[in-house]
Amino acid sequence: MEALFSFVLWPWRFAWTISWRALVDIALMTFLVYQVSIRFRGTQAARIGAGLAILGVLYVLAQSMGLLLTTWVLGGLWAAALILVIVLFQAEIRQVLVQVNRATPSLRQVFRRARRLTDLADVLATIAATCFALGEKRCGALLVFERRDPLEPLLRNPGVVVDARVSPQLLETVFTPPTPLHDGALYLRAGRVYRAGCILPLSETSSLPSYYGTRRRAAGGSTERSDALAVVVSEERGEITVVEWGEMVTLTGPLKLRAWLTPRLSNPPAARTSGWAGSLRPNHNWQAKLGALAVVSLLWLVVVGPQNTEVGFTIPVVYHNIPEDLDLVGQHTQEVYLGVRGSRELLRFLNQGRLRAEIDLKEAREGTTRYSLSAHEVNLPLGLQVAGVDPPTVTVHLKKKPLPKKLPDGSDATKEPS
Repeated sequence: MEALFSFVLWPWRFAWTISWRALVDIALMTFLVYQVSIRFRGTQAARIGAGLAILGVLYVLAQSMGLLLTTWVLGGLWAAALILVIVLFQAEIRQVLVQVNRATPSLRQVFRRARRLTDLADVLATIAATCFALGEKRCGALLVFERRDPLEPLLRNPGVVVDARVSPQLLETVFTPPTPLHDGALYLRAGRVYRAGCILPLSETSSLPSYYGTRRRAAGGSTERSDALAVVVSEERGEITVVEWGEMVTLTGPLKLRAWLTPRLSNPPAARTSGWAGSLRPNHNWQAKLGALAVVSLLWLVVVGPQNTEVGFTIPVVYHNIPEDLDLVGQHTQEVYLGVRGSRELLRFLNQGRLRAEIDLKEAREGTTRYSLSAHEVNLPLGLQVAGVDPPTVTVHLKKKPLPKKLPDGSDATKEPS
């Protein structure tokens, strides 16, 4: 119970001690995380990011409870997972970087978007009519529509690049046997036919009916792993099935297929088109901003917070290398208060009894001298830093030793007779 109470109070203790640099750091990272999150929202990368956040919470909890092995394992997993995410989702990261310069849309972009929506309506009308025409001929077909998640990393076989406008003739030519590409999927990107003859991953869901063929299982596999949409034309039944997030629905007419596709392909999430200006308004999309702040604060506590843990204790001051002809006289500082900063693990194993502030008087001269205390004078282990010393200076009074008195026979009076 005490460990859990300490875990709850730990962030608040840090909140009172962080510097203005840390606040600027958190603010900049919150802005960056927010921009990335609104572009990855609803994608597979976002779901993995949520898993990493949960892993971070478990790490902080284990650390606050003193579970050293669990903390070490979770910390290693968290670091490895971050690297793995960068490797696996480099296509998504590249896509976000491309979108960085898309700020407030210009008048030309507004007209371009309106033209694109008009073109998309014509494309979807063509696709809907052609799919049902293929169904009547019992020609199987599989069309997959890319949205935000790139589909190319999922392809088992990329097929061939087409990069052509959608037309009934093209669709019927591709899917009518015995053309070489009729068994593969048609990959559509931004309202154009990008690739043909693609092989998609099959669904791993065991609840699919046994009579579902390869096309439906491929449609399920691609939509389970991304936010893509799929349209399947059954070769045996002539049915038209649409698939989103692995969920399959059978439609009964071109108008219904067009009505199903239109809102999903023509209305991007508001967060993607809000631009950078909307990010600066606190009340705009405040839930996402609050979530970004929470994630960055947690990340700061996990990565930076443990490195900024501070403890303090009293250590002795040791004066060494005093010249032989000088004596240390008067009152001099015997102890100082030392503040130490570092990770909790290193501080836990720190032996306070071996710490001391060492004043080297090798070059000292007679009189009063003030010496500053810094990290150089404290024998801290590697990985720890001196946060402060109180008092920061010590004053040393040195006086010449008295000359020894001589006896009449010339011997030293300070020596005992043998």
